[in-house]
Amino acid sequence: MKITIKHYDPSKDAAPYDVSYDVPHEDDYMTLLQALVYIHENLAPLSFDYICRGRMCGRCAMMLDGNPVLACVEPISEGSHAVEPLAGLPVVKDLIVDKSQVQAKISETYKRVRVSPLTEDDLQVYNQNDSDDLFGIQYCARCQVCTAACPARKVNSAYIGPSHMLGVAFRHFDPYDQADRIVEAVQGGLWSCIMCGNCTKACNQLEIDHLRVWQKLRDEAMDRGFSDKK
Repeated sequence: MKITIKHYDPSKDAAPYDVSYDVPHEDDYMTLLQALVYIHENLAPLSFDYICRGRMCGRCAMMLDGNPVLACVEPISEGSHAVEPLAGLPVVKDLIVDKSQVQAKISETYKRVRVSPLTEDDLQVYNQNDSDDLFGIQYCARCQVCTAACPARKVNSAYIGPSHMLGVAFRHFDPYDQADRIVEAVQGGLWSCIMCGNCTKACNQLEIDHLRVWQKLRDEAMDRGFSDKK
């Protein structure tokens, strides 16, 4: 199996460059992460990031043959493959990218907003209609794979992208949050989404139904008169 890695160290390299490696393929099953570990341990030093090995931390997000994936769970077949850092983010070194600014913005969105203290009556409120989506979004690793796969984000940098929009939706479904998350969603580019489903296809968190979440936000936006896509 031939794997071509895009190497780049901004501290010393003028530009990214490709290096190809021959990696033995496991007969039964092999992940991209296993292939990268083999290269690093047996062929040449390689910078990449991972922790959980089970789709939960999101740190191993990268591009495989032009598609955003999580290396820890992405199966790799015999043949030739190209591996690059996750698209749309500054490269730290080789396959490691800097997500700090993106993560900081998303973390701010996930903060619950209250203008008054919670009361006993408030604690009895629970919207069963949104419980599945509220539960599902909790599995989001904020890995940015969905945003890297989003065609709308590629042509419109003002659109916050699916990873960030999930944070808006999470607090909208939260019965204890008092911010106007529909206005936030519209301002963040809710109507910029083309509903192609690439986010769901790229995401390894099967608990999240992105298109259903987007449609719920759109339905409520339209109910309030925010239907002008412009």
